[in-house]
Amino acid sequence: MKKLYSVYREAIKALTDAGCDSPEFDAQQLVSYCLGMNKTQLLLNSGAPVEEGKLLFFEDCIKRRCNHEPLQYIIGMWDFHRFSFKVGEGVLIPRPETELLVEFATEKIQKNDFKVVYDLCCGSGCIGLTVAKLFPTVKVFCIDLSDKAIEYTTMNKELLCADNVSIVKADVLDSVGFLGLPRPDIILSNPPYIRTEGIKELQPEIAFEPFMALDGGDDGLVFYRALSDNWFTYINKGGYIAMEIGEEQGKDVLSMFVNKAEKARIIKDASNLDRVVAVKR
Repeated sequence: MKKLYSVYREAIKALTDAGCDSPEFDAQQLVSYCLGMNKTQLLLNSGAPVEEGKLLFFEDCIKRRCNHEPLQYIIGMWDFHRFSFKVGEGVLIPRPETELLVEFATEKIQKNDFKVVYDLCCGSGCIGLTVAKLFPTVKVFCIDLSDKAIEYTTMNKELLCADNVSIVKADVLDSVGFLGLPRPDIILSNPPYIRTEGIKELQPEIAFEPFMALDGGDDGLVFYRALSDNWFTYINKGGYIAMEIGEEQGKDVLSMFVNKAEKARIIKDASNLDRVVAVKR
């Protein structure tokens, strides 16, 4: 039988040779997922033999990662803010910068008597469900057109027991009026914002993520126009919309709300890049 540390080092080499960005992190995560050991346990049991069944499962997962399948899809769960969410092919992977939307909502809900929040283009539901768990008296509507998004949001709602969430299948590019939902105090959205032609230039892992969750049209701004034209005026007066953006889209998105907004600002992420446009109605 192969020894644990030898298996681990071979995995790191394979991931490095395949051009994965963080081979040691990926190997550690897959050791935890496949073999049930954290980093400390790995070191303490480095000479232990690995059972054949577990070894085959681990090696298969390493091969999948070497083919640039996202680590999050292989594991099937990923952390976002304070919670863990089921993820897989068909929904966008939760990313740390998107937590800015939750932080913005948290600040505004705590300061105001806000009762209704929309999560548009909800994907896995990580944004809306996190807000719902943090504020059980707030009614949250998670809205998406994708069947896979609805499926994963439903699974995550059940996983988190978020009874204050309603899941709605609808096209965000259409008008909000036909949905018959209560007017929101806050709209949160991480919409598709990559230029259609730019998607093929991204890292290979992106090819596994759903095209419709990435494609923002020819200029990457089609969803922001819909949010400005069809959704913003539906927000209760004094409410907000907060949208994740690409790092070079801030000025273009802000310009869509000129003469509509009471005030607007750009929020930067941990890398000091423009990441969220927040607008008050």
